[in-house]
Amino acid sequence: MFNNPLLFISHAEKDIMMVEKFVDLLYAMGVSEKSMFCSSISELGVPIKEDIYGYLRGLLDSEQVIPIFMLSNNYYSSAACLNEMGAVWMKQKDYFTFLLPDFGFSEIKGAINAGKRGISLWYESERELQNLKKDLDQFREEISRLFGVEKYGHWERKRDEFITQIQKLRKDTEVVIDLKDCGGYCVGEYEHDGCNIMYDKTMNKIISKIEFAETEAKICSVVIFAGGVDVASQYKGDKCLVFDMKTTNTISTLDVECKLKDRDVRTTIVTSLNWENYRIPLSEFGGRECEWRCLREIKFLLRRKASLGGSVEIKNMRIK
Repeated sequence: MFNNPLLFISHAEKDIMMVEKFVDLLYAMGVSEKSMFCSSISELGVPIKEDIYGYLRGLLDSEQVIPIFMLSNNYYSSAACLNEMGAVWMKQKDYFTFLLPDFGFSEIKGAINAGKRGISLWYESERELQNLKKDLDQFREEISRLFGVEKYGHWERKRDEFITQIQKLRKDTEVVIDLKDCGGYCVGEYEHDGCNIMYDKTMNKIISKIEFAETEAKICSVVIFAGGVDVASQYKGDKCLVFDMKTTNTISTLDVECKLKDRDVRTTIVTSLNWENYRIPLSEFGGRECEWRCLREIKFLLRRKASLGGSVEIKNMRIK
């Protein structure tokens, strides 16, 4: 079916903006349109009149096809992506692995070999940036060898533009929640305060102390005021409310509630004595996309019937 090497770019449709930049980088390396398959890009996808599943099966069965996995949380949430991963594993094919921003090597699972050398497209230090450049240089060398393409000039500029574009796409979809604007409230109880909250500027975290013995309230809440930020695009893109939290052993569960324009939506989480990173998909809270155009508050609710009170610490809150 295929007589020449072909790159099969396995990706989640929700990551298409980053994948498009990656395809542009392959073009800059000299890879031709006929040497790539990417289902979300029309000129690189399944030809007209072809049976979609039959064509994909033929691709993954071919010895000429070289898969490139673009791994992300979206990827692992896609049944189609996991099917492609499984098909590659069954054929014992060689492949390339790229990790999109906010997805770490420790999160690799399933048929992908976590020990296989991959390339992370995100960096947080100058050393990591230089390593990424070197990794992309090595990838270019491998592509040149596989396809026998000429190494065009201005590669460093194209490579650096690609890195910048990926970082910008990542930042454009991330919303940092400022923890300074916060408060503690005893719901329905105004005479006695059983919820003390402090913002630690040095550590950039919230420290709250809940004392049900000091209040008659059935619910005590830690509230972060988000200011009516529009996160509808993040909701549509399956982004998560991410934060680090730890509690005392007197607190086993609590509700996380988002106050939208016209209603509150919530979910329940299990707490930990040690710092733990939480990633709650906005879709888990519910609501409609249009309602997420105004996120007013993020609340952590402790109920008297389920808790004796205690301390709650929160830091590093963002939507990404």
